[in-house]
Amino acid sequence: MISEEGDYLNDGTHTLILNASGDWEGVSDELKGIFQLVLRQPASFGQLGAQIMDKIDEIKHSKTGGRKYMELTGAFWQDARNEGRNEGRKEGTDETIIKLIPDLVALTNDRQAVIKILMNKMNLSQEQAENYYKQAMEQE
Repeated sequence: MISEEGDYLNDGTHTLILNASGDWEGVSDELKGIFQLVLRQPASFGQLGAQIMDKIDEIKHSKTGGRKYMELTGAFWQDARNEGRNEGRKEGTDETIIKLIPDLVALTNDRQAVIKILMNKMNLSQEQAENYYKQAMEQE
């Protein structure tokens, strides 16, 4: 695995990063077929993508494999929905805090008091509270 700085873990593993949405020039037909599967397209290149798709269909339609497939995809979509809800809640909380700050400033006219209120009542770190304060003041 490579970090953002390009450092390696030096654990003896090798990481290959493939971009299915990139330029396919020079890519083998077998890999193009796999890229198509990743992009949720019918595999029309090579044989490997079609073989993988056939195996997936076989598993989906088998009695035990189909049940397991439905459980896994159901769990995946439930996780995706929960993640979306949590992101929406956070965005709503962010907006609420930013809208509240000018009212707190009008009441106290004291930047540090507003920061302390945000830290105590919203359970924020000083850095988070200061960032919210900065955002709110920039919108004014």
